[in-house]
Amino acid sequence: MAKHSRERVLDLDYMRVIRLCLDTAAHWPNEQFGPKTMRTRILSMYHKSMLTLLIYAEISALFLVRVRMKTHDYIDLGQDYLSILMSVVMITRMTLILQEKYGLLIKNFVSKFHLLKHKHDSEFAAKENHRINRICRIATLVIMIECFMGQVMFNVVPIYVNIKAGLFTDRAHRPPNVTFVHSVNYYFIIDQYNDAIGYTIVSFLNAYISYICGVSFCGLDLLIYIIVFHILGHINILVDKMRNFPRPKSLPDESEESSNKKYNEEAFETLKNLIQHDQLIKEFLKDTSETFGITLCICLLFHQVSGCILLLEISPMTAEALTRYGPLILVLYNQLIQMSVIFELISAKCNTLSDEAYELPWELMDTKNRKTMLLFLLNVQRPRGLKACGLVSVGVLTMSQILKTSISYFLILRTLGNV
Repeated sequence: MAKHSRERVLDLDYMRVIRLCLDTAAHWPNEQFGPKTMRTRILSMYHKSMLTLLIYAEISALFLVRVRMKTHDYIDLGQDYLSILMSVVMITRMTLILQEKYGLLIKNFVSKFHLLKHKHDSEFAAKENHRINRICRIATLVIMIECFMGQVMFNVVPIYVNIKAGLFTDRAHRPPNVTFVHSVNYYFIIDQYNDAIGYTIVSFLNAYISYICGVSFCGLDLLIYIIVFHILGHINILVDKMRNFPRPKSLPDESEESSNKKYNEEAFETLKNLIQHDQLIKEFLKDTSETFGITLCICLLFHQVSGCILLLEISPMTAEALTRYGPLILVLYNQLIQMSVIFELISAKCNTLSDEAYELPWELMDTKNRKTMLLFLLNVQRPRGLKACGLVSVGVLTMSQILKTSISYFLILRTLGNV
């Protein structure tokens, strides 16, 4: 990559991947980065069409579940329940692009908050920018592989089940009382369970919707992770500034009064810079929580309910159950653990700020600087972190509660099923 291209955030390789990925699902706020063009208008129409399709698919899936509840046990409808829950998450995430604060947050991140914009502040800032960019590249590669593997497994497993059942043969030679299996079931006027053409149409629709689902889950999560990594980078830079806070320098030909005056002027400017940088982090963290708060809340609720359903579906431990639900449960639990651990890092890092502030040489400052430092200390002592709907902290503790509750509900439903 050319040297001049690296000076633009959107020209970084991982940012290009994220933008391209989100663009294919109309999740990237293009209108915030330039005037309206034919491309942005087409993407806007594409987004509205896709949102309409997903809402229709959700209603169709709900109607099908209502019809099948009369003839199927709730365990047999587990896959349909999961599809409905995923669609709810997808629809809520797709509405982000309609919110102005989402576009403003991404624009603010790209134009002001990204560490590339701060790498000239100090030598440590340049090193931290390089380190965080390397982490972002690795995270992008890992998440994209997870997204690809999840979509492949989600669509290939039903095909494998159909092949094993001998359904890809002439209708006259098919086994009796066996129908096509789909990754997602809808209520359609066409015969998708016995007719090969109907099966093919629904399979292509499922492949497309599963791709949008993968981007909605993994792509947006990746964008949030990248933002979190840069927040952590800013906190590390702030800590480095505190650790390298200036100390008095006495010169042989300078009086003590003059030396103290110069030091306090320098200390005041440094404290001012610390407060401004801390305010930048705090405001951006607040904007991130407000923008993705509902998204994170619905995501946690999804993991809570889907974890219970998946454990119930995989409990027979048959080859078919393990093949159909094993990869899915691994992907979803891996996503929950990743999200919780990464978000926990923010709270852990922010807790160290007050300890570093206590180490500042306040005893060498004058009254004015001590008051300024007290203000800074009060600010960094307040707990920080990303919260779902501004209420629930997203972290390891929340993850453990979700896993514990899912297992408890699974045991209850399993017991009721055996009664």
